[in-house]
Amino acid sequence: MALDTLKDKTNVIPKTMAACRFYGPRDIRYEKVDIPEIKDEELLVKVKVAISGGSSLKTYLRGHPVLVNKELPSPFGHQFSGEVVKAGDKVKGFQAGNKIVAVNSSPCLKCTYCLSKKVSLCENIYFLNGAFADYICIPKEIVENNTYLLSNDLTFEAAAELESLAVVLHGLERSHITEGQIVCILGTGSIGLLFTALSKELGAEVIVIGRSDFKLNLAQEMGADHVLKISENEEKLIRDVKNITNNIGPEVVIEAVGKKETWELATKLVKKGGLVNFFGGCKKGEKVELDTYRLHYDELRLIGVFHHTPEYVRKALKLLEKNISLQEKITSKLITHRYPLSRLIEAFAMQQKGNCIQAAIYPEN
Repeated sequence: MALDTLKDKTNVIPKTMAACRFYGPRDIRYEKVDIPEIKDEELLVKVKVAISGGSSLKTYLRGHPVLVNKELPSPFGHQFSGEVVKAGDKVKGFQAGNKIVAVNSSPCLKCTYCLSKKVSLCENIYFLNGAFADYICIPKEIVENNTYLLSNDLTFEAAAELESLAVVLHGLERSHITEGQIVCILGTGSIGLLFTALSKELGAEVIVIGRSDFKLNLAQEMGADHVLKISENEEKLIRDVKNITNNIGPEVVIEAVGKKETWELATKLVKKGGLVNFFGGCKKGEKVELDTYRLHYDELRLIGVFHHTPEYVRKALKLLEKNISLQEKITSKLITHRYPLSRLIEAFAMQQKGNCIQAAIYPEN
């Protein structure tokens, strides 16, 4: 088949598509819209599967500063994998028929932060939304910096988890977890469960704290050595963690919830000289109270870790390709439900009830 035919299958691309668009908090509408027109340096991709995770649920419930566009109605959804159906004339490295995964952002690689290798803090970061649809346009910046071909051994579902895995790898590396350490993870959503699985693979002893028996059972299946249920009795919870750690506390505590109370709890659990990774982002303007005695005299290290970089995305893709066990955990433990695109709101309802970690969302056309 001629390259021109491969690069442009406009004769098989319809004029309209189904999409779930964001009109405001709790207002998602399934409707027919025009298929995006692509420019010379862009890709048109048929979505094979999109993922509804914790960030999508939060966006649905209260909006989001970057995961929906400022102008409403907005395309919605940011984790997906698919197949290229049309490549712009100036695109290099991709053509129609390629199986690909593209993550949800690209750094500019030119600002002060990018040049100092703090790429996740890029001043001009570009975000992509619109995965809850039949088709999505991949812009030039993401085509060039954060779009990847899929090997035949990698399923569309596992590949769609790439963004989550990349941010967790970023968080793990910044936490300096080593074999034999005790790591405590607060939170049993998809991010907390990925931290659990990968911390265990690094040789750590893992404690997981959460609210749901269903999710704590999944944490054990992902490799947790100890699971504890959070309760109103904070002092008992702290004692339980101390009992597991010979009355010392864990070397690393990762907060993967994003709430004031769990940020504060994390600093009470960690050992002297230990590290707390505030990985879960709280809402803007939230304030926390921390014990200054502990911070100073116990020499605690407190860090925040945000987002991913192309480097961590590439590392995550290599890990997925070679780690069949991780692929299986993603598709059987993290992705707990599957819905057609027209029933996206049902997926959110199931997530709100706590009976769903993530849902795989499948276009119907």
